[in-house]
Amino acid sequence: MLSSRMSGPLLFELLCHFQMQYFGMVLFLGVIAVWLKRSRLILFTLFCSALLSAQVIPWYFPPAQSDTNSNYRVMSTNLNVANSNATEVIKLTKKERPDLALFMEVNDSMAKQLEVLKTFLPYSSNQLTPYQPGTVLYSKDPITDLKVRKFDTNNAVNLTAHVQTINRQLLIVAIHPLPPITREFLHSRNKVFGAVSDYIQQQTDPVLLIGDFNTTMWSPFYRTLAHETGLKNTRKGLGTFPTWPANMSYRPTPKLNILTKLFQIPIDQCLASPSLNVVRMHTGPEIGSDHLPIIVDFSIQKE
Repeated sequence: MLSSRMSGPLLFELLCHFQMQYFGMVLFLGVIAVWLKRSRLILFTLFCSALLSAQVIPWYFPPAQSDTNSNYRVMSTNLNVANSNATEVIKLTKKERPDLALFMEVNDSMAKQLEVLKTFLPYSSNQLTPYQPGTVLYSKDPITDLKVRKFDTNNAVNLTAHVQTINRQLLIVAIHPLPPITREFLHSRNKVFGAVSDYIQQQTDPVLLIGDFNTTMWSPFYRTLAHETGLKNTRKGLGTFPTWPANMSYRPTPKLNILTKLFQIPIDQCLASPSLNVVRMHTGPEIGSDHLPIIVDFSIQKE
């Protein structure tokens, strides 16, 4: 609980992402306490469950309104630089038919294979970002003002662009900060969050902030980003939708089956301006990466 609320040392940042797992563990211990008829242990687990439920339940309740017809679909996925086979992600993209698709950690081989998507997503960033692996944006609607941005770091894999949908113009901000596995990487990631927050607060168009954030919704640094920008997480009222690690089809990692799923956390995010109504969200199947794709449906009304 403290790790989720306090901007403390690196260890806190690493611990804060497993709130779902902590909640499940406490419920399991509560069952054992009841079976053993240990009243003090029962009270203790009830207290811990109440604390942790405040971290988990709001993502499921109140349920989002899903009966609205959607008219705009966004897909975002980290392909993993070690993955050079685009067969599965192309198959998924053709099945889901997003209006906007973001691909991260795209190597040269993957970039060439993804060109087939232009048959129904004709507009694209048409380039990799200067740093490899790159980030590529595909869209059904015209893309303008495309820019590669560092956001106060040397990690230039972030994009901003305007997309003109049928109903209104959207500002797309795609980010992929470094994972917080060292103090330096944590600082770099948080610098991206700070710079992105400053940038979004200066904009007037509705915003979609998407990408592999390398953080969950329980990080205090994520909370600051969401609070300052006023953006809403598209998971709200729909569930937590863990996305990493997904290693059943990712060759370099051991296949731990159910154990992997037990420790999955939601680090791939999609945040949106309050004026953009979220209808549905789900994760896609494994595509040969260590990340699951996220797919979000919106109902975008005319200005």
